[in-house]
Amino acid sequence: MAAGVPWFALGSFGSGVGSLYLLAQLRDHRGKPGADWFVATIATITVWCVAAGIGALVFDPAIRLAVETVVWLCLTWIGVFFLAFALGYTGRTGLLEGWGFRAGMALPLATSALIVTNSLHGLVWEGFRVVESLGGAAAEYTILPLGQVAVLVAMLFVSFGTLLVFDTVVSYGPLYRREAVAVGLSPIPPGFALLAWAGGVGPVANLTTLFFLPHIALDTYAFVRSDMFEFHPATRRAGERAAIDDIATPVAIVDVDGRVVNLNPAAEGMLAMDKQAVLTRPLGDLLVGDAVSADGEPDQVTVENGGSPREFKIQQTELRDEGGTQLGYTVVFQDVTDEIRRERRLEVLNRFLRHNVRNEGVVIQARAALLAEDLTGDHAAHAETIEAAVDRLVESGTKARTLSEVGADDAAPMSVDLRRSVTAAVDGLTDEYVGEVTVSVPETLSLTTQPDLLEVVVENLVENALAHVDDPTVAVAATADSDDVVLTVSDDGPGVPDHELAVLDRGRETDLDHGSGIGLWLVRWATTALGGTLSFDTSDGTTATVRLPRDRTAGER
Repeated sequence: MAAGVPWFALGSFGSGVGSLYLLAQLRDHRGKPGADWFVATIATITVWCVAAGIGALVFDPAIRLAVETVVWLCLTWIGVFFLAFALGYTGRTGLLEGWGFRAGMALPLATSALIVTNSLHGLVWEGFRVVESLGGAAAEYTILPLGQVAVLVAMLFVSFGTLLVFDTVVSYGPLYRREAVAVGLSPIPPGFALLAWAGGVGPVANLTTLFFLPHIALDTYAFVRSDMFEFHPATRRAGERAAIDDIATPVAIVDVDGRVVNLNPAAEGMLAMDKQAVLTRPLGDLLVGDAVSADGEPDQVTVENGGSPREFKIQQTELRDEGGTQLGYTVVFQDVTDEIRRERRLEVLNRFLRHNVRNEGVVIQARAALLAEDLTGDHAAHAETIEAAVDRLVESGTKARTLSEVGADDAAPMSVDLRRSVTAAVDGLTDEYVGEVTVSVPETLSLTTQPDLLEVVVENLVENALAHVDDPTVAVAATADSDDVVLTVSDDGPGVPDHELAVLDRGRETDLDHGSGIGLWLVRWATTALGGTLSFDTSDGTTATVRLPRDRTAGER
């Protein structure tokens, strides 16, 4: 006792001051997940501590009864507030805002009404009187079963909330491990003190408020001296939910035997089935088309459920716990129906270009050549025009076929003598076109790449310059630049039109904006396939610059 004030009254006021300090520190966190409910919890502790401190100084029965009523109201609501904080902080706002939690609020509301009106019915406690305990005033009475239930419910709410916070924060790993231990330990001291008092163990005075001091200290360490309210589990929980539930890609979680554990909404739509109706059933049994093996290997299936058949590529990833034990698989369904249909259409088009157009074009070429030899005057000129047009058509068909094969070239990179490769491409074109081509490539310059694709790049750039400029001068040069080889093809023509370059930059053609040929498309896509870049300068003629890695295999190691 200090200056006539009981020591446990001083302790209660000290706990109240500590909780006020914590409330002041929490003001910057208002509005964050669970923070407002946590503030309500600490505010309730503050009221409880101050009321208990005042009660220890008051022997008047009426005033002491009023103070004890306030203590019981704080006891009733502290569990509700802490559980609400735990639900909000850990990202379980669906439960917090659901009808179940709201219905549960009826219990503390009813208990509060019974506490306030206890003097009328005596259902919570009986035999109230004020006695001296530990040098101060204490309330002595018998807690009836209904009161015992109120204490037990409050303890259960606090315990469940503590488990939620502890389990969720520990899932962060070592980031907040010490803070999580503090959160888990903080309710223990006041919890044991409350249970001892309610069970009649120890002095008549309720010493729970004294043990709020370590509770406040631990909470201050956990939530104020760290960033636990800045990096709260609600973000992670929402992200985990969005990663599965909110994406448009169907995802299924199955156990090691391939039985469904969870489906996201997209998977429910794909299967035209409700998740609750298919839990524990083998995933393969839910597919009308092909089966899905539960061995973790990628697969492709046809799903016919709920509409026209759709093709899905399946990627299965093993699920393992922290100890490395395999628990099942995450099965992701990627809809490749449109991609497969496009590939099939391209295959048909490629066969058409490769066989029908080319073969028929050769026939027309031959007949046009015969007509041009036999006819004279305008008729011969018409036959020559037909022959030239068919030549271009056959050449376009050949390039289109090459274009369809550019992205599929999976030949292993090999060492290429760049000067020899460029010279061979140029020699094959100078016999066909009019113009002068100079080659300036160091004899020692080589690169490791795919030679067929490199030939496509060089040949089409040089051909584009020779074919679109009257009697051009074309210069082909190459230099080494660090880990790259820079190849340039320059001509003295008017320059590639801006709309042609715009189409290349955009990556697709439209009905009103398209290129006149596919040679530059071949260059662009072959360069991309080689891991390089392509650029054009049309300020003085046209200079095409291709930058390629000297070692194509370096990026694959």
